Amino acid sequence: MNNKKIKLAVVGIGVMGLKHIDAINKVGNAELAAVVDFEESATIGKINCSYFPTIKQMFKSKAVDGVIVATPNSSHFKDGIEVIKNECAVLIEKPITIRSKDTEKLILEAKKKKVQILVGHHRRHNPIMHKAKEIIDGNILGKIRTININCQMFKPDTYFKQANWKKNDGAGPVFVNLIHDLDLMNFLFGKIVKVFSISKNSIRGFENEDVSGAVLEFQKGIIATFLTSDSVASPWSWELTARENEIYPSTEESSYLIGGTKASLSLPNLKLWQHTKNGHWFTPISSTKYPYKFSDPLVNQIEHFCDVIQKKKKPIITASIANETIKVIEAIKLSSKTKKLVELTY
Repeated sequence: MNNKKIKLAVVGIGVMGLKHIDAINKVGNAELAAVVDFEESATIGKINCSYFPTIKQMFKSKAVDGVIVATPNSSHFKDGIEVIKNECAVLIEKPITIRSKDTEKLILEAKKKKVQILVGHHRRHNPIMHKAKEIIDGNILGKIRTININCQMFKPDTYFKQANWKKNDGAGPVFVNLIHDLDLMNFLFGKIVKVFSISKNSIRGFENEDVSGAVLEFQKGIIATFLTSDSVASPWSWELTARENEIYPSTEESSYLIGGTKASLSLPNLKLWQHTKNGHWFTPISSTKYPYKFSDPLVNQIEHFCDVIQKKKKPIITASIANETIKVIEAIKLSSKTKKLVELTY
């Protein structure tokens, strides 16, 4: 396999599926071998590779080294299981499943078949986050005490017309957007152990929520707050601040504020705020921006997936780690429903 291109298949040729295909085409040691979708659309007809209507049919007639599951959220479990049963490495888009119990079943099946699962939380592959982790782990901020997470945007009607599932329960901004932010907080700070949340039904009349807020407590004692909405005209989201995807107009704002006893850090702009030496509330405070070299997280993710397939590296985010974020989302939903504090167990 080392001298040959790694053959990848993409299941689900929607928005994310097409992004994965574009990323595959930018990775030198990977090639798109097959696509799977229940309907052979005009878009699929333009893709130069084998087409199959089901995963089962693909495995019957095509040898692939890895499969990327980019189907609607509710299909991730059944599609992931199908790939694992065929003893093939799999990259499952986030959320890995929509129920933590389903993720546990995936994990058991993968262990039985000795299959590696990589989860598509692509922002972990962004150089910004690696620099942020270096700063935080280097104790430059001191003891972390607070985090503020903003994930607010206004989605157009066309977004919801692309697919009916985007209007359903489980397809609101918590599961679709905030899940990225919660995963990054897990990457930087570890497990969340307590949640109190309030959510409101969509003003568009859909099944899902369109606004949610919460107070979170981390195992390390850090207190965090978040606000998320897909019905707010706002610059405060990763998409509009990270310059990760050119389809989103960029701003100079930030979406995460991380407070420490020595300094504070805003992300994704990597701006560090510090008082003068031995300073405090009444002494001058100034900021410094950390430089970083941009690289496309989706391309980085495919490169990493190829390394996982070749057994050169272990997944940067496993199914078990991804399931910690699913449990937090379940706690957010439960707290919003019961109006009570929810404590998590792992």
